[in-house]
Amino acid sequence: MKKISVIVVLGFLIYGLSLSNGFVWDDEVMFQKAGSIPANVYFRPAISAVYSTIYNIFGPRPFFFHFFQLIFHIATAILIYYLFRRFFKETISLILALIFLIHPANVEAVSFVSAMQEILFTLTGITGLYLFVSSENLSITKIFLSTVLLLIALLMKETAIVFFVLVFCYLVLFKRKQNNVLVSYSIFAVILLMIYLLVRFSSGNTYVQGQGLFPIMRVSLATRLINIPSIILYYLSKFFYPMNLAIAQNWVINSVSFNNFFLPLILEVMLFLTAIIYSIKKKDKIFFFFFLWFLIELLPHLQIIPLNMTVAERWLYFPMIGLLGMIGSIIKISNIKYQISKILFSFAIIIISIFSIRTFIRTLDWRNGLTLFGHDIKKTSSFDLQNNMGVELFRVGRYDEAKKYFEISTNLAPYWWVNWNNLGASYEREKNYQKAAEYYQKSIDNGQYYLAYENLAKLLVLHGKDQKKTEDFLQMVLRLLPENDSLRQIEAFYRQRLNEPKLKL
Repeated sequence: MKKISVIVVLGFLIYGLSLSNGFVWDDEVMFQKAGSIPANVYFRPAISAVYSTIYNIFGPRPFFFHFFQLIFHIATAILIYYLFRRFFKETISLILALIFLIHPANVEAVSFVSAMQEILFTLTGITGLYLFVSSENLSITKIFLSTVLLLIALLMKETAIVFFVLVFCYLVLFKRKQNNVLVSYSIFAVILLMIYLLVRFSSGNTYVQGQGLFPIMRVSLATRLINIPSIILYYLSKFFYPMNLAIAQNWVINSVSFNNFFLPLILEVMLFLTAIIYSIKKKDKIFFFFFLWFLIELLPHLQIIPLNMTVAERWLYFPMIGLLGMIGSIIKISNIKYQISKILFSFAIIIISIFSIRTFIRTLDWRNGLTLFGHDIKKTSSFDLQNNMGVELFRVGRYDEAKKYFEISTNLAPYWWVNWNNLGASYEREKNYQKAAEYYQKSIDNGQYYLAYENLAKLLVLHGKDQKKTEDFLQMVLRLLPENDSLRQIEAFYRQRLNEPKLKL
């Protein structure tokens, strides 16, 4: 219990101030109004149920979302400690679990409420895996229960499909002689996966990350393959050297060069070959298992199927466990002498201390949108980060600065709709109604953005000089969005204004 207490206390010490953070980034749209992931976008009923439960009980209060997210993260670290104990000594297991707990790259998964799914699918999936690892003799009931837990993880996020593969690899490596276990698991896994696919497709939801908005989605498969070496290098570098952390990483490599393709490719091939040779030479099944863990979990994030960002720190949350397991296996098989072990223990304490300080500082960046975007925009530039920075500046009255960020965003992503609407709002505030109307229309043409419809309708009603154009637009938009209360109020005001010119909206 003392070791568990260390994990719990350290978790609250490092992340405690994040409990007072607000909703930032996508959280504002997700939880201040809705409280759950839109069902027509994702098929993730389990995580939607978690979000909705928190929202329905506590309302749109960031504290409670952050509190439960931190509790889930600490619970995951504790479970990882118990999982590692099945392979390593207690001290090694504790150190590895603590590194996972306070690793700076995990701040996004812990502080970004919309990333709670990363923690929960990992927690649920590892629980299912642990039932296999912790039992010498697995009953049919336990095998079925474990597989159901994997299915629940899949209902939290599609990436959890890798757990089914990971458990299969574990059974082949460590329970090869128990053929009945492998056969039973395979049957249950196939049946549950078929049920999942049947329910998903019968619901009409075939969504697989994004609608071509993000740069990595807008390039060919061949171009995305060019990015793989740099993507792998990004995750490895952030694990060993978690500096320059930033959200909204939308960089894309469009042409091959030595530095962005061949150099990382050579380094990774050498590293992976070394890992394979090491596991074969040492006959280290534990190392090989965690090596597979890292590779299998990294695969969904290599942009073979394009995602909504090129890379993201929260996507390292699950693969990191594989890297930590590989490190633990190397330490275990090395038979380190007592004096050297004392040195390594001291080194581990230093690493944990440094990571703790770095993580604590990083959580402060997530206090609000202005601090987060203001910090991260110095590390990377992307169309949505520029737009979000503009929004935060606009909110605090720094309108001229905000306009510059909106302009950069529209240059980076002229096909988007939100940035054009926000740029239109900047021009409307300057009383340049012609430009504002032009940009609102651009937003509508790009994505039929409801706010752009509302803004353009209000602009035409208040400042338009063509009555027929205004009436035609109102009729058109009300047919398109008949349930929009704001548009109905604008239309009602317009009708009153025809009879009472002095009435104000």
